[in-house]
Amino acid sequence: MSRVAAIRRRLLKFSLRALTLVGLLLVTVSPLVSRQGLVLAAGLLALAMMAGLLLVSRRDSQAILTLMLLLLFLLPENYVIVGPLKSVGNPAQLVGTLALVLWLAGRVLDLIPAVRAHPVRWLYLVFAATSLTAYIAAQLRTLAPMEASGVARSIFPILAMLGIGLLSTDGLGTRERVETLLRRLVVIGGVAAAIGIVEFFDHGFNYFTFMHLPGLTTNTLVINDTRSGFSRVDGAAAHPIEYSVAMAALVPLALHFALYSPTRHERRRSWIAFVLMASVIPMTVSRSGLLTIAVGLIFYAVHLSGRARINALVIGVLGLGVFRAAVPGLLGTLRGLLLIGDKDPSIQGRTEDYARIPALVENHLWFGRGLGTFQPLQYFYLDNQYLGCLLEGGIVELAAFVALFITGICVARGIRHRAVDDDLRGLGQALAGGIAALALSAGTFDLLSFRQTAFLVFLLVGCAGALWTSVRHLPHRSGRPVAAATVAPTPSPQQAQA
Repeated sequence: MSRVAAIRRRLLKFSLRALTLVGLLLVTVSPLVSRQGLVLAAGLLALAMMAGLLLVSRRDSQAILTLMLLLLFLLPENYVIVGPLKSVGNPAQLVGTLALVLWLAGRVLDLIPAVRAHPVRWLYLVFAATSLTAYIAAQLRTLAPMEASGVARSIFPILAMLGIGLLSTDGLGTRERVETLLRRLVVIGGVAAAIGIVEFFDHGFNYFTFMHLPGLTTNTLVINDTRSGFSRVDGAAAHPIEYSVAMAALVPLALHFALYSPTRHERRRSWIAFVLMASVIPMTVSRSGLLTIAVGLIFYAVHLSGRARINALVIGVLGLGVFRAAVPGLLGTLRGLLLIGDKDPSIQGRTEDYARIPALVENHLWFGRGLGTFQPLQYFYLDNQYLGCLLEGGIVELAAFVALFITGICVARGIRHRAVDDDLRGLGQALAGGIAALALSAGTFDLLSFRQTAFLVFLLVGCAGALWTSVRHLPHRSGRPVAAATVAPTPSPQQAQA
């Protein structure tokens, strides 16, 4: 009876806190949205609270994150639920917000056990605090209508990112559940890559039109981009750069599971996903994607033996030959884009715009101009997330964003240095490669402005944090452990006698 009473008290405590949070949120956004939109937002938040309370009893964080990944990579990003929510009504974003509610409910009710002072969790909370300071900075100055609208839109993606990161860090629990989620991510990424390949070769196929399901509408224009005579595919992403970077960040994970999955079927499935994702990246005609996959594979190559690296290099050269024969002219176009340097008009325009940044950050150096206030249609396109953080959140938010990547890479590398079996060591290095690749790409486009790349950063860092939890008590090791000494079973008396 005492335990039932304790759970009831926790439920009441959580409900009061949640209602307070919802009330503050509604008061904050009420001047910026219509009354109908306000009522619908309140209803969706209440529904998310109830669903979170129901799901937290099952602790099925893995299912919530899997649903988010399916919606993120297979449902076109431009689609939102019909109604006044507009961009807030993106299905993947709503599931990410539900993940935050689920994490809050689990922590308040003590149904999601968590390690005290977890570095990744604290980093997410610091990122949330810097976003709050940027939001306050926006409210302390007079905003143009476009800036005010940007502030309102920016709140919900951050809530979704925090929900994905925190739930993956604390909610998955075991290594098996983390690996299962990452295997699902690789398979989903392979399907998303296959969609882009079909779009590239079949010009009559339009995935955006194909996935126009009942109850969905679009809130942004979809523009079919071309470069050097090639159509740039984007799958379910909002832009070819986002698509290429997301696929490239998953390549190290696909390669790892292709080498280390326990069954032949899983290894074959991972190889197929690896080939599909590596093949679709050039079809986006994006420099960012090529740089991202290069960094990811270089990071993962650290885990491979010398012979495996040579084999991978030979296979890569053969693959490039096959791709060149299948798509004549595309590799030459990509080589020209990489070697053109600052003569590219897009690069020249970008560097010229950077000269205007000092005047924009003047008097806003520490806390920025305000969350979501830097609108490209009002100012100019940055194509650099680090500068975007500096402009909107100042040095404080920029430091938190950089710390997100540094902490994620260090935690993933910590898995490699503490794990005993080679499989887990390789998985840690693959996560480090994916996070490092995304860190590089953040300097080439507005990473947090696109859901696939933004959500992927928080998911990979969260999964690295979850795996680090399982090995944190192990001593730090250098070099490759002897597998036979760690995984060989103890012989039975009959075997010993024989």
